[in-house]
Amino acid sequence: MQKFTLLLTLFLVLNSCATLLNGKTTRVKIHARKGTVVTYKDSTYKVKDQFVKIFPKRSKDSLKLTISNDSLSQDFNIPKRLSGTLALNLFVPYSWAGVVIDFTNQKRFTYKKNLRFSIDSTNSKFYRHFTLPVLLKKNDFFIYTSPLKAIDLFTQPMLTIGGEYFFTDRVSFSAEYGTVYTDRLGGRPNLELYKNKGRSIRYEIKLYNTLIKPKNPRFNKYIGFEARYIRYLFNDNISYTATDEEISFFVRETVGVTKTVDIYNLKLGINYPIDKRLFIDLYSGLGIRIRRIENLNNTFNAETDTLIVDQDCFLCFRKNEAQDSGTFFNFTLGFKFGYKF
Repeated sequence: MQKFTLLLTLFLVLNSCATLLNGKTTRVKIHARKGTVVTYKDSTYKVKDQFVKIFPKRSKDSLKLTISNDSLSQDFNIPKRLSGTLALNLFVPYSWAGVVIDFTNQKRFTYKKNLRFSIDSTNSKFYRHFTLPVLLKKNDFFIYTSPLKAIDLFTQPMLTIGGEYFFTDRVSFSAEYGTVYTDRLGGRPNLELYKNKGRSIRYEIKLYNTLIKPKNPRFNKYIGFEARYIRYLFNDNISYTATDEEISFFVRETVGVTKTVDIYNLKLGINYPIDKRLFIDLYSGLGIRIRRIENLNNTFNAETDTLIVDQDCFLCFRKNEAQDSGTFFNFTLGFKFGYKF
């Protein structure tokens, strides 16, 4: 009888995964704003970066914490949960035996591995949220590119590379350079009078999470002021009807086009992490576009000649004639991919 009891005990113990694999304590990360104090079992832990770690004993009781700062203090009861190691019993023979022994042991319990707390400034209290905050910090640096500019139908496809540096936790400055890499989409000049050239330089200053505070802690919202300067030289055809001594005739000629565009936008955007290092920046904005166009090597006379619009040209909304210069309303919408160092 004693041998049977010993064998049964060994059988149950060797098949109880939670009892064998779990320690008496577990690890919990508490994410909160820098300077937040976490009190657990008369011990205090101060958040110095983004989180602190505590090692509570596994128990059927809730995890009791006090979260506080200089002006607020609030108690939280975090419910226990069953450990995932219980499920390992399903992969061993006579899994019921391991479950029996595990359900007599406190090691079957655990707590959520990441607890996240923020402050509701409206109601002056702490609250739990369930997404991992990704905080931007002073001296963070991003490199990024704008994919939509590589397939830009409105002006000229460009490859871009830029950088964004954070002077403080909330203020950043970015600079971007772009260069043309292909012929203009839809361009069909009869002659190549000039080499196709184009470049852009963009500067932007952003203010994060201040005037617009995000409800989702993974969203870093910003207000930005952007200045972008674009310079082009390319070839284009123009068609017009010319009149000479009351005789009208059709003319189609290749001209050079120099176009300068200065853009100033006020933008709203979201810097959102895809993973630990990759970010996507979504934005929209309103502003002005100052366009100056000069046509080179042309004989068109705006006073006596009449331009003809090519009805079959699906990109003829692009303005390449000198008379299209001026100041216009500008709307911007796009996204950028960034890598955080």
